[in-house]
Amino acid sequence: MIGIEALIKQNKSFVIYRVPEEEPVLILQSASPSFSLNELDELDGKRGFVFAPFWISDSSPLMLMQPDVFIKGWKDINSYLSKEECAEDTLSEEDTENCPQADNYDSYSQAFSSFISSLREKRFEKLVLSRTSVQPKNSSFSLEKALFNACERYADAFVYLYHTPQTGTWLGSTPEILLSGKDEQWNTVALAGTLPFHRAVLPNAWSEKNIREQQLVVDYVRNQLTAFGITPEENGPFTVRAGELAHLKSEFSFALPEKGRLGSLLGLLHPTPAVCGLPKEEAYRFILENEGYNRRYYSGFLGWINPDGKTDLYVNLRCMEIGASCLTLYAGGGLLSHSEMELEWKETEAKLQTMLAIIK
Repeated sequence: MIGIEALIKQNKSFVIYRVPEEEPVLILQSASPSFSLNELDELDGKRGFVFAPFWISDSSPLMLMQPDVFIKGWKDINSYLSKEECAEDTLSEEDTENCPQADNYDSYSQAFSSFISSLREKRFEKLVLSRTSVQPKNSSFSLEKALFNACERYADAFVYLYHTPQTGTWLGSTPEILLSGKDEQWNTVALAGTLPFHRAVLPNAWSEKNIREQQLVVDYVRNQLTAFGITPEENGPFTVRAGELAHLKSEFSFALPEKGRLGSLLGLLHPTPAVCGLPKEEAYRFILENEGYNRRYYSGFLGWINPDGKTDLYVNLRCMEIGASCLTLYAGGGLLSHSEMELEWKETEAKLQTMLAIIK
């Protein structure tokens, strides 16, 4: 599938994505560049592929791709991509010596101290602390192999490969629905709490910390839906598998009173406490000022939005940014006042394995 590299070298805007239990889709916007929006409510009434950051900024804009090429199924996607010829590389090459090899344990530890102090001072009920792990992109790395590996390993996840000149190249696999549905059937989820998945057996005992963390997300989602005039049906919590991890999940089903205002509803839901914290706005600002790096599109959301058809939007959890010489992987975890630094670090290590597994 050499056409993937050709599209990136030509800096074309495209995405290949696979919704669970559906065929993969390639969409490409060749007639004009993808355009950026300033606020989530500008998505009201819009149709296209959304790529939203954790925080909208000049360096990480809210993107909407409205494609003129739409191809479904691996056979037809491969046929289309095989016609793409490699052009001269128009992307700037990074200096391989600038790719750090060590993890960021010390910076994570410093951020953890700031986060946990604020939690114990009762400024917040919950905060989510995340980090990166930078891996060298060696000569054997293959985008198409990584994409295929993700699709095969994570059948129950939303898998994607995304590129635009404004955002660069991203690859990910995420189990968390932010908003999905069509007609009168819509749903979202509360997904929080993490345990390793061992020997093909789902855990049946969860710590008080995990249960409390998930309940905070449930209460938030319910309150935000109610504020939008929605009375949802709830199911859960129950344990689900996501790669080599298990999470607690609750489902919300509902009818939408105003399908033309999907962007406004997304503004209420994003970011959920599963990726941010509570109270929402204060936690949002605290993370931006104290986490120590720019999340960019990690813990944002992405997918197809269509108020008159089917919408599938997912939180961008297990993901990596593809550079010329480096792969930047992202992971995070929810903190409560009694969280322990070493346990939280190990949780991020476990979550990073989701992406590491498809590139090794």
